[in-house]
Amino acid sequence: MARNFVDREEELRRLAEEYGKRGFRFVVVYGRRRVGKTEILKKFVENKDSIYFLCSLRAIDKNVERFSEKIGEKYGFSVKFSNFLDAFKFLKERGVDVVVIDEFPYLISLDSGIVSEFQEIVDEILKDSNIMLILCGSSIGMMERDVISYKSPLYGRATMIMKVKPFSLFEMLKWYNSVENAIKIYGVTSGIPKYMEFFSGKNIEDEIILNFFRSDTFLYNEARLLLSEELRNIYTYFNILEAISVGKTKLSEIASYSGIEAKDLPFYLNVLMRLGIVGREYSITDRKRKRGIYKIEDEYFRFWFRFVSPYQEDIEMNYPENAIKDFRKNFNAYLGITFEKIVKDLLLRMNSLNLLPFKFEKIGRWWSREEEIDLVAINSRKKRALLIEVKYKELDEREKNRIMESLASKASRVKELKDYSADFLVIDKNYFKKCVQVILNKLK
Repeated sequence: MARNFVDREEELRRLAEEYGKRGFRFVVVYGRRRVGKTEILKKFVENKDSIYFLCSLRAIDKNVERFSEKIGEKYGFSVKFSNFLDAFKFLKERGVDVVVIDEFPYLISLDSGIVSEFQEIVDEILKDSNIMLILCGSSIGMMERDVISYKSPLYGRATMIMKVKPFSLFEMLKWYNSVENAIKIYGVTSGIPKYMEFFSGKNIEDEIILNFFRSDTFLYNEARLLLSEELRNIYTYFNILEAISVGKTKLSEIASYSGIEAKDLPFYLNVLMRLGIVGREYSITDRKRKRGIYKIEDEYFRFWFRFVSPYQEDIEMNYPENAIKDFRKNFNAYLGITFEKIVKDLLLRMNSLNLLPFKFEKIGRWWSREEEIDLVAINSRKKRALLIEVKYKELDEREKNRIMESLASKASRVKELKDYSADFLVIDKNYFKKCVQVILNKLK
């Protein structure tokens, strides 16, 4: 379902702030596909003397030809340029305010020399102008490697770099007025605006089944499409993600499950981490950061590899019954991990608003070989710790007290916290909703 432009005030504020500066401004905007970059930029250039150009995978000269046509449409007469250099010379003479080149990685994939051409545009043509040039791209790998990295000809020239991120749960509540429904939708979309458009906020489970367990739907096909656009050896990455999705979180476990040698795995895992699909987590007291575990960070991919990937053949054959049965039986348990992530974000917001017993410096999970604590927030200077148990259910007082006693027992066995004063907190659905309302009231 189509929705109006929502939120993104911070991104628009940052762009407006950069626009308000004098002289030439060079802005790089990037983020994963469907995250809403184009909508932000189109909103930003509204009522400005601007040109917005979306690159295509056709030849460079065809892109130059289309760029010329775009310029001609703006000024009301036909122009034809032989390259981007000449086009920007013309735009400088005309004094345009903003030029947006969207999906710049398409040009790079056609001719890597285009980056050097834009270096000349930045260094020689636009440097003494008042133009704001924005290069935007969805290929995170190419934007980081070919536009902003140390090895890029454009390195060090951007006056602002903005990585657009998915919506948080708090931002999603502007779309959906039910906290519980927003949690479920976040658990399958990771806050990607395009994916959210497929959910009305009513009958969530039925909408998930409709959008994920049919071979002709957007969300069923999107995972493979995104990975194939970003990565080579896509099946290698599929094997790695499938391994993590079934609980293989250590390097040796992933290697054994996927059939990839352990010495080669860090390269692939680092690629997935750079894309924001996989994350590496360390126990909060692991100062040397040597015993980290891997997890699928992106909620869309986590859902897809947990509930869709094992049943691809059935779904393709139009027999999704086993997939749907698995989903209905285990979705609530799956959301437990989603809820922990959302609660961590909640606590970070409460921390910034001074709504906790003390202000913490860091927060994360704690585990040993025998047991774990969902979240531990620490202030090392004041020697204070807050131990939190997260439950994606509604608890009565008796259950809460039992969990508090368990937390106190666990705290006594965390040797790194033996000199700390400890507080304990249980966050269930009801407590979470109350905290969300407190924060929303504070932010009004």
